[in-house]
Amino acid sequence: MNDILTMPKIFRQLLTEGCAKEFDIIKTQDGFQLLYKSLADILSEKEILDFPDPDGSRLLCSRFYDDWFLYAVPNGADHTYSLLKFREQEYDLQDGSPADGDTPGVTISFISFACERLLECIADPSDENRRKLDGEINRVVARRGQTHHDVLKRYFAEPASQGSYLVAGLYPTHIAAFAKDGRLNLPEHYKEIVKRHKACRNSRGLARLPVFIEELNAKAGYVLCDEDWLYIKNPLKITPYEAAAILATHTGNTSVHSFAAEVEYHAKFLTPMAKIKIPFLGRSLYASAVRADMSIGDAEFQGLTPFYRETSRIVKQQQALHPDNRI
Repeated sequence: MNDILTMPKIFRQLLTEGCAKEFDIIKTQDGFQLLYKSLADILSEKEILDFPDPDGSRLLCSRFYDDWFLYAVPNGADHTYSLLKFREQEYDLQDGSPADGDTPGVTISFISFACERLLECIADPSDENRRKLDGEINRVVARRGQTHHDVLKRYFAEPASQGSYLVAGLYPTHIAAFAKDGRLNLPEHYKEIVKRHKACRNSRGLARLPVFIEELNAKAGYVLCDEDWLYIKNPLKITPYEAAAILATHTGNTSVHSFAAEVEYHAKFLTPMAKIKIPFLGRSLYASAVRADMSIGDAEFQGLTPFYRETSRIVKQQQALHPDNRI
């Protein structure tokens, strides 16, 4: 049970409003706290189910806000808030439904979230307040040209921080809940990596994840994951092998230490020099780093990404600092 005295003020207000329960809040020993109830579900408690699009149509909160969760990092006697994403493989865009994207993965935004927009919408769900909330969410999770909050950067750039491990440990359990009849459909992009790997066996970048899954199957002693499905024995209590397979096929990280190293790597790029636009990329490294995106979408490209190598310095440091964190 969370200590009410150390609970972030905004989380307490949401509890008071009846939008969340105390058991929805998960925390680490170093003060990182996650409200594990999506923005869509928080708003639905007040029957706020849609918001106006600029063209006059109504968009469902469940299609745009269902993957996003509030988190808080200590900032003196207060907290700084932002949003992180837990997304499963979705197919909304394929069927033409208005939605926010289908590629699975975890995103941690280092841009602070103005929680007053959420509280104002809950108190008065007028279209104007819904628009303001939507604009603030979009600013934090997608809009270009945004600046990080230094408290969030310092927290995640510190290798000893525990928040990334809470997120990396929770995400596989979150995804396993979508399994049906003991099977979880693999991400479309992972399936594509497997196909390309089979067609081009000499590609080291393409081999990384399929080989990891092959080794995981061997360790488990059964086919845990094939080319189409990941098999879940009990979604309410997943095994370490199942958790590792979900993390790899959905985020591209072959361990929680790799995951934490990727978050750290992004946070450390939030410097003035990183804001210089790179001509062949069309944007700066800062623009890519201001939201740490652990996604299968780019996971086959190793390049200058040491967090994908378990033997790299940044991952080995995470292993040394967090030896008890395993899945």
